[in-house]
Amino acid sequence: MLTAFNLFVVILFGVLVVGSLLPLSSSPHWFIRGWDYPRVQIVAIAIVAIVAFLAVNVVVGRPNRVAFSVMIGLALLIAGWHLFRILPYTPLMPTQAKAWNPPADAVESDPHRLRVLISNVEMENDQFTRWKHVMGDCDADVVIVAEVDERWQATLEELKSAYPHQIIYPQDNWYGLAMISRLPIIDSELRFLVQDDVPSIDAMIEMPSGDRVRVVGVHPRPPEPIRDNDATARDAELVLWGEELAKDNQPIVIGGDLNDVAWSQSTRLFLRLSELLDPRRGRGFFNSFHADRRWMRFPLDHVFHSTHFTIRDMKRLEHVGSDHFPIFIDLQLEPAAKEDQEPLDKKASDAGEADERIDRAEEDLGLDVESVREATTE
Repeated sequence: MLTAFNLFVVILFGVLVVGSLLPLSSSPHWFIRGWDYPRVQIVAIAIVAIVAFLAVNVVVGRPNRVAFSVMIGLALLIAGWHLFRILPYTPLMPTQAKAWNPPADAVESDPHRLRVLISNVEMENDQFTRWKHVMGDCDADVVIVAEVDERWQATLEELKSAYPHQIIYPQDNWYGLAMISRLPIIDSELRFLVQDDVPSIDAMIEMPSGDRVRVVGVHPRPPEPIRDNDATARDAELVLWGEELAKDNQPIVIGGDLNDVAWSQSTRLFLRLSELLDPRRGRGFFNSFHADRRWMRFPLDHVFHSTHFTIRDMKRLEHVGSDHFPIFIDLQLEPAAKEDQEPLDKKASDAGEADERIDRAEEDLGLDVESVREATTE
């Protein structure tokens, strides 16, 4: 029995090692990209497994120093590798986006304040009243809503008295998208950067101060096994947005369900390309999915912003019946803080990685990248 248990632990560690190395590949296959997600869970499994291995062998009375050393070494390597990736998103590390330092005369109705809510409502979810209650409590200025169908469109339209400015594109394919705002939307465009059935919303919003902020809502298609989707479309969309937003020097906020974790290759590449900030760094995971499964939670819903903003507050909101928790961020437009906030350092390999993702989308999806890029310069 001891031999069978030890064999199970050895096989488990072998799987964890292979799974830990797979995301180093540039392959977009869902099985490979999926190993980017459960880094916290892998650390926990490695710790539990090594403790169980040591305890069982000691209790049985057949300790083997060589086996112990090898297994402890593997556990440390596995845990250390994943902690290296996830620690920047914990309060143990310094923040990337700085906290707002309010002056003595600060007021609640500061005209430079921008509150944004990101919410994947889950198309099948019918708890409309519950969602409206949670959304109303957070008092957001702009709400980006993913998985909007005609039923959710009707719910959003009921909020027109509070959110008179609305861009709603309902679909029954889980990729309907909406942006509702109580601040004026000066200009907007529905964008289809990669796929004809996956929209983004690109809007210019005027704050009470008169400043204008470019707010972008996104929800790229994820890599997942049920429909055998790989990461090609998602990765290409993130690259295209990263390249475009890097050319824009005005205040920017982009958010939505990215179907990607904060520490993945694709998200980190997007941040290096766009030169935007990730407010999660130094603050916490803010795991937004899966709302009903504590053991399978990942940070999939994101808000990134330019260095024009500092952070008043950021939090995950209550359950709204969806498989995603809403994510709320309270921003302060503070252009003077630009000098104190550093985007991720660019890498020499960034251009090559971006080109590889774009080339793959051109080949696999028939994407006309030059047309997309030309449209962004018009």
